[in-house]
Amino acid sequence: MQQNPTNFAKWKKKYSTQEACLEELNRHRWKNGFICPKCGHDKSYQLKYRHLRECTKCGRQVSPTAGTVLEHTRLPLPKWFATLYLMGTDKDGISAQRLSKTIGVSWPTAARMLKKLRQFMGGRRNLSDRLVRLVEVDDAFVGSRKRSRKPRAKSR
Repeated sequence: MQQNPTNFAKWKKKYSTQEACLEELNRHRWKNGFICPKCGHDKSYQLKYRHLRECTKCGRQVSPTAGTVLEHTRLPLPKWFATLYLMGTDKDGISAQRLSKTIGVSWPTAARMLKKLRQFMGGRRNLSDRLVRLVEVDDAFVGSRKRSRKPRAKSR
């Protein structure tokens, strides 16, 4: 099994180019080889100047980002990959301000990216996505940070 990079510097180095990110998306999208979504044919070729695969039977062109949160994005994929890493590793949840400074985009762009990813992660849940058996959590914060100003009722 391939070991994933464990820190942001290694992650950025591994996914520093558009081609590296596209290769990773292709690898995950077509784990068992390309299957055309239109006709089901399994033969395709990579277009030379675009990041699309074209079915040899029906001519349908398919992007590795089609049907994902990255579909129709104009931002470079390395910025999205960095955002995914930072969202997944930050205990408190990364803010748009910090994300904008870290990956070099404007605050509104960072806020839109985070909103899109959060909606995508939260909106597609069903019963099969539930965690089962033993679930280990590194750190957890439950409750509010503000202390209540009301005194507690004394128990007798």
